[in-house]
Amino acid sequence: MEVVVRHPQAVDCPEWTRMRVALWPDTSSDSHAEEVTAFLSGNRTGWLAGLHAVAVFVAVRPGGGLCGFLEASVRPLVDGCTTQPVGYVEGWYVDADVRRQGVGTALVKAAEEWAASQGCREMASDAHLANATSIAAHQALGFSAELPIVRFRKWLPATASPRKRPAHRLTLVLLEGSYGVCRLDAEAALPDWVTGGPFVSVSRTAEELSVVCLQSAVPEGVQCERGWRCLRVAGRLDFSLVGVLASMLGPLADAGIGIFAVSTFDTDYLLLAEPDLQPAVEVLRRAGHAVWL
Repeated sequence: MEVVVRHPQAVDCPEWTRMRVALWPDTSSDSHAEEVTAFLSGNRTGWLAGLHAVAVFVAVRPGGGLCGFLEASVRPLVDGCTTQPVGYVEGWYVDADVRRQGVGTALVKAAEEWAASQGCREMASDAHLANATSIAAHQALGFSAELPIVRFRKWLPATASPRKRPAHRLTLVLLEGSYGVCRLDAEAALPDWVTGGPFVSVSRTAEELSVVCLQSAVPEGVQCERGWRCLRVAGRLDFSLVGVLASMLGPLADAGIGIFAVSTFDTDYLLLAEPDLQPAVEVLRRAGHAVWL
């Protein structure tokens, strides 16, 4: 059968949840649904928490619906592997009626290409000792078992043109509302109107007090550049990661799109002028990033 593999969309929540329940029946359907919803909204909970980078791939049935999924991550290190970081198959499932038809292979290939784009040279996975079907499937795709437990690894081919590929493939989520970038005097107290909203940033230097917040909260008379939209990089970014902003800013700069970037402890935010939002989304998607509007 012809296999179409893509990233999940909001409409896939029921099918993705169904397959997760089939793969991990010890976890309730409600818990699976919550984790699926969290991933699509850019929040890191459950298996997403603490991972360097995550990606999910789903296989589409020709007649509609899904028939498989694979959840992958980048781990800082994995037992049995000799390089760092390592791509990891966190979960892998194919519906029984379409097994041995290339669905599992297509999902793993997509995950391997993603892991290689993240700088990984090895792909790892695991399986329960009693799951002979999973063990055989891993070995058929080139994984070698690392005893005494059944943890798998395989080498990934070198990227043909590593300089032309983004260092990371990220998921960005558009925050609601339009934002203003305000300048106040360096000695000014933080105004009462700097509250609320999904994102607020305050920076004080010897020369100025800079505030980013929803423009609807900014009073008239305040020096403010209005009309900015805000994209948030989903999840938490590890401090050891290199080139995260460059993987987004490079393609945008090549397209002549200016941005205002703000980094926090957990992640990065990109502010774009309203007219530049849609062109920027197209550029980021072509660069391999997922953008949820």
